[in-house]
Formats: sequence, C-alpha cells, structure tokens
Amino acid sequence: MKNEFLRHTLSTISYRFKKAVHNQKMEFGDFNVGKESRTPNEIINHMYQVLSATRIFIEEERYSKEQPERVDMKFEIERFNTELKNLDSILMKKELDINYAKRLIQGPFSDILTHIGQISMLSRLNGNPIMGEDFSSASITTGIE
Repeated sequence: MKNEFLRHTLSTISYRFKKAVHNQKMEFGDFNVGKESRTPNEIINHMYQVLSATRIFIEEERYSKEQPERVDMKFEIERFNTELKNLDSILMKKELDINYAKRLIQGPFSDILTHIGQISMLSRLNGNPIMGEDFSSASITTGIE
C-alpha cells in the first residue's frame, strides 16, 4: 500500500481529533483561557491551514501561505475532516520517498497532533474532559472514510 505509514498517521490524527471535538457545544469554539492564547476555533483553523499547505506542497510542489477564512466551529471541524480525506486520497496515489515522509511526520503531522492535545486540554478546562483510553490499542484502520 502506498504511503501506508503516513496514511495510518492521518487516520490516527482523524481518530484523536474526533475524540477531542466530540460532544462539544459550538460555544466551545470561542473558549479562551487568556491573553495571547488561541481559541479552539483558531486552533482548528490553523490545523486546517497546515494540512491544506501540506496537500498543496505534495500536489504542486509549492508552499502556500494562504490563510483560510475563520468560520464557526462546526464548519472548521467539517473543513478539517474534508482536508484529511483529500490528503489521504493524494497519499493513496502518489508514492513519497522515506525522507519526504520523515519531514511530514516531524513537521505538519506532529504539529497537528500537538494542537489536538491543546484542544483536549481546553475541553478539560471548559468542564468537558475527554475520556482517557489506551490509544495504542484503539481500533484505527488505515485510510480516511
């Protein structure tokens, strides 16, 4: 399978993201813990921008600095999930060499996982902690549906 490890990493990102935003009220998107901190909406918007820029780089071999419009939490979530599917589709078709794959893991994929952790922490601070689980035994399959 082309880029199986990268595609499985995307599936892991999708799984963890869905856990972080599951059962959140739309008001959570504007939750702010203080000066200079990002809201969940701002974090998801940034995650979408990182994923979109990654897809454009893989497809067109150019770096995109386009900043996406900020929208409500429901649309931010939908747009991010759609971009995960788009990137997974590209990785199914275009084989990347190991050095390229390493850069994706240490760069954008790790950045996005860090931000999912921030959303989870903000959820706890907002009174809606996420149930813990052993992610290493979670039922995650390669590929985004």
